[in-house]
Amino acid sequence: MDPKVLKQTIIARLGVSVYLVEQTPIPGLYMLGTSQGVLYSDAKGNYVVQGVMLDMTHNMKNLTVSGMREQRRLGLSQVTHPPVVLKARNERHRVALFFGEQDAARRQLSGTLQHLQTSGVSVELYPVIEHAGQASHWCKDPLLQNDPFKAYLPQKECSETLIENIGLSQWLGVKVLPAWVSSDGDLVRGYQSPEQLLKILDHINAPANPSSSAS
Repeated sequence: MDPKVLKQTIIARLGVSVYLVEQTPIPGLYMLGTSQGVLYSDAKGNYVVQGVMLDMTHNMKNLTVSGMREQRRLGLSQVTHPPVVLKARNERHRVALFFGEQDAARRQLSGTLQHLQTSGVSVELYPVIEHAGQASHWCKDPLLQNDPFKAYLPQKECSETLIENIGLSQWLGVKVLPAWVSSDGDLVRGYQSPEQLLKILDHINAPANPSSSAS
């Protein structure tokens, strides 16, 4: 099986972006990391299944969730335009924040980011716009200089970064903003207070708690 051929077949037949093709423990069945989440397919792309795969030999491990985590880690590792990073002095955790214009306008975002930094959480900023046609507008329009969203945009390669972030958010399965992605690939949806996010991150990374409510 040629992963490139299967990828192109699925793209042509379903009209979704495919970022990852991997063999599953079931012979002849492949996991597809797509812009619509994880799918499973035969080697020719003739049959596609959407659902959850459990490994009954390893305490019902959720292989679908594991696949999504792997997809997110891979996506963040392949970013072409490095994000702005709010670096914590004594880093305990690192998290990626995907957020839109309305999120930036909320007063609590700035305070949340500062609180996270002082609490040992470094935050990678991924501003997300609705469509690529808005990129030049956000980066070059002088009337937007005082907009809260503008303050979080990169100084270099601004338009290219915003366009890349659209595809990246789809790859990582981000459907609702804001969204947080941990370094382990867990996705936390919606606004979180610093205290809430710290509890979630500590829980994700705790050896005694290998599973979490994040996905």
